[in-house]
Amino acid sequence: MLTCSCVGDLLRQLDLHDQLYEQVKNELDDEEARLLFAALTRLPLKSSRAVTRLGSYSFKGTRPLAIRLQFAQEEASLRQTLLHEIAHFLDHQTTAPGQTYRNPHGRNWQHWLRQIGGQSRAENSPAMQSLYQQRLKPVARCKECGFLLKRLRRLPRGRRWVHVRCGGLLVPLD
Repeated sequence: MLTCSCVGDLLRQLDLHDQLYEQVKNELDDEEARLLFAALTRLPLKSSRAVTRLGSYSFKGTRPLAIRLQFAQEEASLRQTLLHEIAHFLDHQTTAPGQTYRNPHGRNWQHWLRQIGGQSRAENSPAMQSLYQQRLKPVARCKECGFLLKRLRRLPRGRRWVHVRCGGLLVPLD
């Protein structure tokens, strides 16, 4: 498993650092590219336990906070997830001052993703599918047919749930 505390460490481990810097430099003037890339490489990298989301870029206002990644995925998938989140960072940081960052997968993000060599569609990761299956837990049983419903989270309380196949009432397990 990769161990990194910041994005720059992971870029070096995946051998993407120099290539990514050149691609950012091609889009911006030298000083702006240098400052933006320095901010990117210092950005904290956090491990995520999520199994349905492979990564996320978090920010507050104009300040980037961190990139979260699920490290259980294969290396090729991890590279693409990292590039996807870096495109969010670049899009967010190059949004004109005073404008609100509102369209996370809009034209500007798509432009950055193409420039840095990312793919717009994620592949199905066998490792993530396996992890998802391992984390499923029984949350309800059907009164009619005995079907055991498995999910990552419990069913929301205060509502009645019906089994789609037989129409029986799903009783939450405690």
